[in-house]
Amino acid sequence: MKTRADILNYAKSLIGYTNYKMGAKYYNYNNDVNKPKLLDCSGFVVWAYKMSGFSVPDGTYHQWQTSHEISSKDLKVGDIGIKEQGGLGMYNHVGIYAGNGYWIHCNYSRNGVTLEKTDIFKYYRRFNNIIFEDDKQSKPNSNKKDDNKTSTTKANSKKEDDEMIEQKEFIVNNKKVKLDTIFKDNKNYVSLQSLKDAGLINASYDKENKIAVITSK
Repeated sequence: MKTRADILNYAKSLIGYTNYKMGAKYYNYNNDVNKPKLLDCSGFVVWAYKMSGFSVPDGTYHQWQTSHEISSKDLKVGDIGIKEQGGLGMYNHVGIYAGNGYWIHCNYSRNGVTLEKTDIFKYYRRFNNIIFEDDKQSKPNSNKKDDNKTSTTKANSKKEDDEMIEQKEFIVNNKKVKLDTIFKDNKNYVSLQSLKDAGLINASYDKENKIAVITSK
């Protein structure tokens, strides 16, 4: 156990089974810890590492802060990729490197865990203080300085990573429903997935044209 291959094998075990849900972790939404049905992107990373015997923090911001930058040439299976610098951004995303240019991630657009070649991840990272059995022959570079550090005060004040989700109650068609929301710029943004789950819209993904298709009910 505790090898890079373990991370990938556990991650791949959820392909075709686990669906994406914003804010979902292995310990909520009635998930089975050994095979969660619902996860978000950073929750997927946490679970794969947990099952392999490691503890890493939740949320793209915290995963950025507890990792250091690596080059594309240094990427190894089990390293992570993050979409936005500093781990911030309303639509940030994180995935696990699977080798040979492939990434495995739990994503909204495919509604689940997928293994694919993608250029969505702009920043390649390696968790600090995580030592894999297969890396013990080389020194871990856990003290490497991060040239892309973002102000902690700024990050904490904005709180815009993919985990800042709050369920709010709305009245839709004279019916009370709870929807997942993200608060930004004094506005509440409602998750399309939660609207679909509440039966308020029909939503699907057109793979050929690579676009979401939304219709009202």
